[in-house]
Amino acid sequence: MVDVTKKAVIEADAEAPVVRRRASPMQFLQEVRREASKITWPSWKETWLTTVMVFIMVALTMVFFFFVDSVLAYGERLLIGAA
Repeated sequence: MVDVTKKAVIEADAEAPVVRRRASPMQFLQEVRREASKITWPSWKETWLTTVMVFIMVALTMVFFFFVDSVLAYGERLLIGAA
């Protein structure tokens, strides 16, 4: 009885599989072109500005971790008596 109930609940929760018909290669390429035409590409200015901001953030992160590493290395040297 328990197995029947579990099976009924599982079957009720499962969605019916979506049956899609296969498209021809030509139709597929037409759909790809249609979807690609909907893409909004960034302008050169937006791309340049984003690239510059990434490099600035990388530089700031590099400086931050350099100081954190230096402080931790100094603390380690104090801890083991090498300073």
